[in-house]
Amino acid sequence: MKTLYLHIGTPKTATTAIQFFCRDNQEILNSHGYFYPIFEWKYPNVLQTRNAHFLVGDTYLTQEERNQEEEEKIFREAFGQIYEAFEQYDNVVLSDESMWNHGFRIGGWNRLKKEMEEHGFGVKVIVYLRRQDEFTYSWWNQVVKEGMKKTSVITWKEMLEKLPVVQLDYYGTLEKIAAAVGKENITVRRFDRGSFVGQAIQVDFADAIGLELSEGYQIESKVENVSLTKSSNEIKRLLNCLPGLDKKRNELFREYLSGISMNPRDDRRYSMLSEEELREFMAKYEEGNRRIAGEYLKGEEKLFDDSYQVGEKWESGNPLMVEDAVTFFGMVTLSLLKKNEELEHQITTLRYKLNHPFQTVGNRIKNSRKKAR
Repeated sequence: MKTLYLHIGTPKTATTAIQFFCRDNQEILNSHGYFYPIFEWKYPNVLQTRNAHFLVGDTYLTQEERNQEEEEKIFREAFGQIYEAFEQYDNVVLSDESMWNHGFRIGGWNRLKKEMEEHGFGVKVIVYLRRQDEFTYSWWNQVVKEGMKKTSVITWKEMLEKLPVVQLDYYGTLEKIAAAVGKENITVRRFDRGSFVGQAIQVDFADAIGLELSEGYQIESKVENVSLTKSSNEIKRLLNCLPGLDKKRNELFREYLSGISMNPRDDRRYSMLSEEELREFMAKYEEGNRRIAGEYLKGEEKLFDDSYQVGEKWESGNPLMVEDAVTFFGMVTLSLLKKNEELEHQITTLRYKLNHPFQTVGNRIKNSRKKAR
C-alpha cells in the first residue's frame, strides 16, 4: 500500500529544521522510495517547505469571506501531484505544524480521511509533543517576537488565562486525529533532545518514517530562530503596543532584541511560573499525558519529566530587564546617529554639487575618460 506520512508538529518542536532536512535531501529520499513535494502555490508568511499547508490553508475573497472554491482547487491539484508521485514512489512525506491547532477548524482531517478512503492509500501521522508549560511559553515568546498580531500584545498572565489557538489537551486532540486515521497510525515522539535517535531531530524524524540515516544525508541548513530572553520579550511586547507600529519598524525591533538575546546571560536563572503555579498548571494535563504514555509510547508510565525544577520567578523589575532595556535603547540611538551622519554627508555632497555645477560635470568627464582607458 502507498503511504502518506504526515508530520503535524506540534508548533515549536523544530518543525522548520525537519522540513529543511527533507527538502535538502530530496535525492536521497527518492532513492529510498520517499518523495517530499514542493508545491508551486504560496501562502502569506508560510514557507513553501510547509508542503501540507494546503490541508489547512484558507484563502479569502474579502477580509472576512473565505474563497472555498479556490481552497478546493488547490486541494485537488495537490492530491493530483501526490497521486502522480505515488506512481513512482511508495511513500510521500508532508509536513505542516498548523495541522495540530487548525486541522479540525478548517476541516483538513475530515477531507484527508475521505481522500484516503476513496483512493486506498495509508496515512501515518508523526507528532512531537513538548511539555505543556514549555510549549505555552515558547509559543507566547514567538508570537510576541513576531509582532503585528492581536495576540502579540498579551501578557504572560493573559496567555495562561486565554490560551489563544493553542491545543494543550494533547490526549483529546490525538483522540480526534485517531478517529480520522486510526490510533495505530499515529507515532508520538517526545520533543526532548536527550531522547532523540542520534541526538538530532532530523535523525529522529527519519527513524519515525522508517529510514536510517547514512553518511550521504546532509544536515546543512542552519535554522536561526533565536528565542528572546524573558526581559527582551517583555520589551518587545510593550513595543508591540505602540500606535502606528509598521512592518519595517517591527522588523528593526526584532533584529535588535534578537541580537541582545544571543547573549542570554542569567536568563535561565528565572522561571515564568513558581513551582506551585507550575504544578497547578500541569495538573490539568497529567491524566491525559499519562494515557498518552500508556497508549502511544509502548506502555510507559510518564510522557514528560515531572520533577518541575524551577528557578526564581521572573518579574519585570529584575536587573536583567533594566540591562536589556538600556542596551536596546542604546543600540537604537547609535543606529539613528549613524543614519543621521550618513544623511548629513549626502546633504553636504549634494550642496557642493549644486554650488559647483561646472566642476561636478568636469569631474564626471575625467572619470569617464579614466574608465575608457
